[in-house]
Amino acid sequence: MSSSSFKDKVFIVTGASTGIGRATARALAAAGARVVLAARSEEALAQLAAELGGAERALAVPTDVSDSDQCQRLIEDALAHFGQLDGLVNNAGMVVSGYFEHLQPGDMAYQFAVNYMGVVYCTQAALPHLKQSRGVIVNVSSVAGLIGTPSAVAYSASKAALNALGRALWAELRPYGVGVVTVCPYFTSGVELGRKAIKRGDSLHGGAKGAARVAPGTQTAEQVAAAIVKAAARRPRLVVLSPIGRLIWRLDRALPGLVDWVMVKGLSRRRL
Repeated sequence: MSSSSFKDKVFIVTGASTGIGRATARALAAAGARVVLAARSEEALAQLAAELGGAERALAVPTDVSDSDQCQRLIEDALAHFGQLDGLVNNAGMVVSGYFEHLQPGDMAYQFAVNYMGVVYCTQAALPHLKQSRGVIVNVSSVAGLIGTPSAVAYSASKAALNALGRALWAELRPYGVGVVTVCPYFTSGVELGRKAIKRGDSLHGGAKGAARVAPGTQTAEQVAAAIVKAAARRPRLVVLSPIGRLIWRLDRALPGLVDWVMVKGLSRRRL
């Protein structure tokens, strides 16, 4: 799939009501694709679908990706409406934010239900149709899943699992012509992870001390969306964003002890 061949292709975007998902739906529509918008917010999806051209160009399907039946219905509704499926952007996610010792019963399970099992459910339901179209799957992960982020241990673990899933699927589906791309954004503005987070004590997303972390090198949701559309066209196995995100990832591969030291020092300063 070249960057010029999105015209009339059909893409599902989960988590499409806000942030990266909404920006990605807009970017795909601007490239000529027809989009199926999935999220829990029915009103926000309806507004976005109208903005993107109405029923001929966009379909809103309220979906909780942690529910396998709803994920199956999402795929069925997309096919019933547009008659084909060419791409799946697994973007829906949330964060359980806090130190491991502060997590409550069920926190880790809920984190994985949305960030990992939601991808599994949607991908399993979509896969027969993506094999038919030789389509593409884009999983939106995080740099946190590459290195592990203290005080966001549940989130990091869910994204690490997603990274492993993406790599395995890339190999399994390559013979069928299905592309599998894992995109790992760094800190991103214009998303609502912090506002919607389950917060347990002090964390990168704000907690007992209140202030959410603002990191240098933060990208906008629109910049991440542009990278997702480019990745859907070129189909690399892994895309790490931004320049600082790539630097941290490369340093961790070359000098893991240095990254470990920086993280420990950072935690020590936060706890003073």
